[in-house]
Amino acid sequence: MEIDLTEYTKFFIAMIAIVDPLAILPLYAQLTSNLSDHDKTRMARRVALATFAALTVALFLGQYILSFFGISIASFRIAGGLLLMIMAFQLIYLPMAEQVGGSESGTIDTQVVVPLAIPLLAGPGAFSTVIVFSFRNDTWWHYGLISACIVLLGLITWIALHMAGKILRHVSATGIAITVKVMGLIMAAIAVEFIANGVRALVTA
Repeated sequence: MEIDLTEYTKFFIAMIAIVDPLAILPLYAQLTSNLSDHDKTRMARRVALATFAALTVALFLGQYILSFFGISIASFRIAGGLLLMIMAFQLIYLPMAEQVGGSESGTIDTQVVVPLAIPLLAGPGAFSTVIVFSFRNDTWWHYGLISACIVLLGLITWIALHMAGKILRHVSATGIAITVKVMGLIMAAIAVEFIANGVRALVTA
């Protein structure tokens, strides 16, 4: 089955909206406030790499995990859509502090990488989107293009975190809040698509 390149563009835009690195910049800046510039650069790289690795695992092993547990793609689409809808409502209605929460005690690497890369960036919504889209085709170029999107997403994440200080100095809290709300609306629309496609597949099965 051929997939138009615009589908991959939509997938990439959806992943940017779901991962939304701008939304975690205030938390990242807070968690790394006591680090040197060198350590901040290293931490941004680690978070981006962890996000890329987690989404890549979802891409290449997600289908096998679903098969092992006997979960149909239609059911997974509905579950993923409901999960995305909850996340979208959180982005739209909850204050930033409630969305990101706090981090547990431990090393600074764990405090930064674990909450930020997983589950805030590479969370259930991102996993669901990658796995669902991977079912669209089984050719090598399909997986190659998805991998390229994930690589680009990791690069954007790294750039955003690396420039967190500069971005936050030039963007007001209101600007960040508006961006987060718009991303929430986009995520809600994606969730509706997931649920509708899943229900349609179950009804026609």
